[in-house]
Amino acid sequence: MKTKFILLFSLISAFLFSQQKDDKNFFPVEYILKSSQDTIKAKVRNVGKFSNKKYYFATIMFKMKMRDSDGNESWVQPDDIKYIKITDENNLKHEYFASSERLPKEQGLIEVLYEGKNINWYKDYHNPTLAMQLQIKGYITDNNKNILYWGFFDDLKRKFKIIFKDYPDLQLRLKSANTEEDFVKLLRLYDAKQ
Repeated sequence: MKTKFILLFSLISAFLFSQQKDDKNFFPVEYILKSSQDTIKAKVRNVGKFSNKKYYFATIMFKMKMRDSDGNESWVQPDDIKYIKITDENNLKHEYFASSERLPKEQGLIEVLYEGKNINWYKDYHNPTLAMQLQIKGYITDNNKNILYWGFFDDLKRKFKIIFKDYPDLQLRLKSANTEEDFVKLLRLYDAKQ
């Protein structure tokens, strides 16, 4: 009898702890499919860089496992999503949009870094075939979806310098810009001058 009790207790404990661990890998999500206007609330399985308990942008790059409030699971392709908002482990919101509404052609889901009256800046996550690492690209467009810059973030300062060529004050501030927030501030100033 004692052996049966220990065995039953072990199985129940293993089941309960495995469910808690699995649930920590899923984050709250709201999304809209391109084929619908309804907002769907669920949880999305996180694809972490080092741990599935910490949010990583790769979650939106591949087929996503969604879990509804009843525990039913389904798979959603990134190309089928019009809008998605994921709340991470720190309660921060990560929003992505279908690029077809903001760029001349479909590039997958993009993150909006800045949208102004005359200029916009978007971030794209890319997984090239046979590459070991995911790549981050940026798009700077005008208000007509014309791409002013497309490329990787390591070349960003040089491209901003070209865009700000008529504004020496912005070029001077550009020298000390290092973060996305710094670049967004510069884009706001540039946009106000247009």
